[in-house]
Amino acid sequence: MSDYTTAVNGLPRWHPSPLVNSTIKRIRVHGWAITAVSGECEFDSPDCTSPECPFGYTTGFGLHSIPELAVYGLDARTSGRVLNELGDLLHVYDWRAIVDECAELSLRSIGAPVRLIELIDKEDLLITNELFPNSPALQVVWPDERGNFPWSDSYTLQPDHQQIKGILPTKNNRRRGPRITPNAGPNRAQRRQAQRRKNRP
Repeated sequence: MSDYTTAVNGLPRWHPSPLVNSTIKRIRVHGWAITAVSGECEFDSPDCTSPECPFGYTTGFGLHSIPELAVYGLDARTSGRVLNELGDLLHVYDWRAIVDECAELSLRSIGAPVRLIELIDKEDLLITNELFPNSPALQVVWPDERGNFPWSDSYTLQPDHQQIKGILPTKNNRRRGPRITPNAGPNRAQRRQAQRRKNRP
């Protein structure tokens, strides 16, 4: 039995919160789950309040020995695409080398490179904190329209456009590392579909 199978079997079967319960089911089916928090309320509740800055985060990457990811400032659909694409990428490339070498990851989902930094403030990752409180996390940081990242003096976005909850590179560590451009192979859904076809009698 693989480590992933053992870890998934260790997930609780039920949780009193409907959101956490739904996330557990998605992790069991898809391997991980993504939660996007924006100005729209899924349950149309009067208690619903919009965040200052929309964000999305993963739950369950730790089951694959990958830190959880969070991204700020993108709409819900784009956040989901970015996090899923990175999930597929981090199954192929070593996340430690990506962070250590300050590598830029070219993503099809937003047509711009992103960088990964250590996430310090995990307070927004409510479901992940409930299920995996000790899981490490990284923040996905994207550039402005000119390609400048938040640690550049030429960066033009306001703080509420992309909140930074992690450790920005220091002046000595702002180098531009290698650029990783994944090949245009099949995405996760296509790979699952091919695997199902192969397993059919």
